[in-house]
Amino acid sequence: MNEYYQKTLDFQAKLQQYAWCIFKTYGRELVLRLEEYNLLQNKHNCIESSTAIGFVLEEFLVSKLEMYTHCSENEYVIDRFVGATASESFDCFSLKDGMKFMVNVKAEKNGQPNNALAAIGQLHRNYCLDNPEQEKCFILFKVQYSIQDAHEDSAFHRAKPRCIYIDGLYSYCLEEVDLSKEHKQDNRSWSVASNGKSNKNNGRLQISNAFRASHKVPTEEISYQNTYRMLTDLVNKNNQ
Repeated sequence: MNEYYQKTLDFQAKLQQYAWCIFKTYGRELVLRLEEYNLLQNKHNCIESSTAIGFVLEEFLVSKLEMYTHCSENEYVIDRFVGATASESFDCFSLKDGMKFMVNVKAEKNGQPNNALAAIGQLHRNYCLDNPEQEKCFILFKVQYSIQDAHEDSAFHRAKPRCIYIDGLYSYCLEEVDLSKEHKQDNRSWSVASNGKSNKNNGRLQISNAFRASHKVPTEEISYQNTYRMLTDLVNKNNQ
């Protein structure tokens, strides 16, 4: 087994374990309240159809992971960087045995795919330019959720509020994906560079489950160095 890849799998398994422990504490049901009012109680609310819940879930999980791993004996300790999340390609990280595990948390509603990773320029900076000698791994951690309507819990005979229900968790590492021949991205926030050309590296890298399944890196070739080269080539190609 590829030792590097095994480390990424071990970390992902632990991360899922930590996250499930956190969500199960709440019965996998999260109520979104402001001043004690359930913001999702009215089915015609303006939050449910927006990206707000995704940001809320991501912030909730990152904060809880940090507290959970710092307050008890865990194999991995999760930290968040100082600064705005929007300025980086990942939400939190863990350091172990000289390796940096970078975690990007993404929320997916009712099976609706969230294929965007991060701006390619940000990803390249964090992965390749920041401390390039340090071995890294980039984890996409997906939280699948739905909005559960209010109902009566027949077992306990109590009314339950309308809530965010955690349906499932899954993850994969960027190093598994072959970007050497082609890639997909959006054109979000393209800006004009000093040479007058559009800066395509402001677009977000897109990886769907179908793309990931058809663009697999052979297990023995999965490594930080391999993905480092692919991201560097991708950025250079966008700059042409």
